[in-house]
Amino acid sequence: MTATKEGKLEGIQMEGSATAPIISFDEAPVFGLVPGIGRVTLAAYVQDYRPDGSVFQRQVAVAHLRGNANAYTALANAIAGMALLDAGGPKPEGPTN
Repeated sequence: MTATKEGKLEGIQMEGSATAPIISFDEAPVFGLVPGIGRVTLAAYVQDYRPDGSVFQRQVAVAHLRGNANAYTALANAIAGMALLDAGGPKPEGPTN
């Protein structure tokens, strides 16, 4: 978003942004494709205790992404844009935080 001379904010208006869930994940270990729909399972590692008190790590699914080719192209473009920002490269097109 950018500020105008009047101090108003301009940018993309997205309904539900304030209440949308934040998904934290460590891996995308499972993916597949059914006719026209891509599928990706996002997973996170969590620590847990065994009955003897020792700690172990396990992987749990946190979200299942489903989308058509356009949706995954948009997601891939967003990920590529984040990589450019992280590398200090040219600013990607579109809104960024």
